[in-house]
Order: sequence, then structure tokens, then C-alpha cells
Amino acid sequence: MAYTIDLTGKVALVTGGASGIGYAIAEAFQEAGAEVIVTAKSDESLEKCKEKTKYGVLKKIKLDVTNDISIENLYTQIDDLNILVNNAGIVKRGLEFRIEHFADVINTNLMGVMRMSHEALPKLALTHGNIINIASMWSFFGSPMSPGYTASKTGLVGLTKSLSNAWYEHHVRVNAIAPGYIETKLTKPLRDEKEEKDKITDRTVMKKWGKPEDIAGAAVYLASDKASYTTGTTITVDGGYSIT
Repeated sequence: MAYTIDLTGKVALVTGGASGIGYAIAEAFQEAGAEVIVTAKSDESLEKCKEKTKYGVLKKIKLDVTNDISIENLYTQIDDLNILVNNAGIVKRGLEFRIEHFADVINTNLMGVMRMSHEALPKLALTHGNIINIASMWSFFGSPMSPGYTASKTGLVGLTKSLSNAWYEHHVRVNAIAPGYIETKLTKPLRDEKEEKDKITDRTVMKKWGKPEDIAGAAVYLASDKASYTTGTTITVDGGYSIT
């Protein structure tokens, strides 16, 4: 049996794919042969996104995962769909004890995933496709500064299990990836605090922060036929942070 992963002929949609983890996943999908669509909430983010990668050209579409009309408009621009990566997310560190910010984070990180997945189901059912949700190590711990983010990512692991159970009758697999501390724009405020950054690095078994590309490998596996017997699971990619 050959273990080369080939996504040729597959169409993948990566929300929040204009930068960071999402962009790394999109590029890895392209390397494996897939056609890839990335989304971002703002025109500025889409403009900054490099359309041409080493492996092809990304299709870029503006999307607000909290807006039903925006989601409907997105799916009218997509004919076939094999892979949905729910990566779009926000964190408001230090602000999420205020109800409006807590609700905003939940609406984006959890409700947004349900909206996107629900609308994608008819297309994914036709292709026997799959969904990959980007969770977090805060799916398993309690962040003292980000209760909304923690609640949303904890809920996302539960949602992954529930949808995998409900939707396999449509031959749609649903899995998640829980990244640890990855060097992205989202974690820059933490990395700018030397004491906090060093504390995280010291606790991590591999003694370093991850790169977005470290998450992409797990996504390519889950998106492929090599994961045909994998559903409802969450793969942790955190350099060993969660075992210490």
C-alpha cells in the first residue's frame, strides 16, 4: 500500500485562510493537489493574502461567518466541495468577561462553525466529504484571560463529536485539530510578553512554539482517504504542552 497523500480533484474551503494556520493548511492542500478557496472577513486581509503560492493560485472570497447572508453568498460561488476547514476565529484576551465580547467570541468561534457546516452539508454529502474544525488546547484547559475563547473551543470539540455521529449517515466525516501555542498573529500579544512566552516555552516538552505548517500536516491527513476510518476525533498538535 502506498502512503502518498493525493488530493487531486478535491475542492477545499478554508475559512480564515488568508494568513496563519489557515494559509498554511491551504498551501499544504494545494501541494497535495487540491483546488483551494480561502476566506477572510475583511478586504484588507484578502488583499494581504498571497494569491499565488508555490503550488498554484488560491481563490479568495470575502466571508463573515457570523452573517447568514454572507455564508449563503459564499456557497452560491462554489459548485463542488470535498473539504471544509473551519479555521476562522477570534480571541479577545482580557475582555471576554464582558458579556458583549464573550458573546462575540462564541458567535464567531462556535456558532460560525455550525453555520458553515450546516450550509456545507448538502455539498459534502454529494462528494462524501469531510469537515475539519480547528479547536485549541484551551478545549481542554481553562484560560484565565479568555473565558469566551475557552468555552467556544471546548464546545467545538463536543460539536465535532456530535456532528460526526449525526452526519455519517451522509458519509461525511467530522474531525478536529487542537493546536498548541503557534506563532501567528493571534498569539503575537503573548509572544510580546517575554516572561509569558518563556513560561510557555519552558512547559512545552519540545521547548519551542509551533509553526502554522505544523498544523497543516494533520489537516492533510484528516482531509485524505488515509483517514477514511477516522471521525469524531481531535488530534492535538502542541509540542507536548498538554502532557506536562
